[in-house]
Amino acid sequence: MRPAPQPEEDDYDAANHEQFNLFSGVMANALGQQTRVPAEPPAMFRNEKHQDIRMWLLTCTHYFGQNSWQWENEAQRIRYAISRMDRKEVAPFALTYRRQMTGEMGYRRQEGYEFWHVFAEQALCRFGPTDEAEKSLREMGLVKYRVEVAKFLREMENLNFHARVTGIAWRKMIEGKLSVEALRRL
Repeated sequence: MRPAPQPEEDDYDAANHEQFNLFSGVMANALGQQTRVPAEPPAMFRNEKHQDIRMWLLTCTHYFGQNSWQWENEAQRIRYAISRMDRKEVAPFALTYRRQMTGEMGYRRQEGYEFWHVFAEQALCRFGPTDEAEKSLREMGLVKYRVEVAKFLREMENLNFHARVTGIAWRKMIEGKLSVEALRRL
């Protein structure tokens, strides 16, 4: 058997160079789609005072948009979001919603529960701000300080039970209604 004749050196380099360019282009396209920096996953939702379900749902939506290749459908996104709900305040909602979405564990399957907008609406109804909180906040704005600081603070605290104003906003709300003399005494 005779060895195959060696190709001319110029032809060999040109063919290699062309194959290399083709290979590197394919690799760049393949890797370019995967080297995008993924979004941070949403924080665990625990329905704590500082958490707002609307912001959490927006963060989830952003995360799903940035990492759309990870989920095939909205039901998988909902399952992921449910897995990011923690603590005894939100666990019953998460468990019941999942069971009603899938029809598992003897629960009756609810039509439409596999869509994100339905999940978001249900979560907002359960954990979102209520009309009672907004009403209490409006009433807090109407409370006037009249000589008795203790009575004023008690009334504000009772209304704040539903409104849940905290921190600097709470302090400014109280200080803004008290007279200079009452602030000096406090």
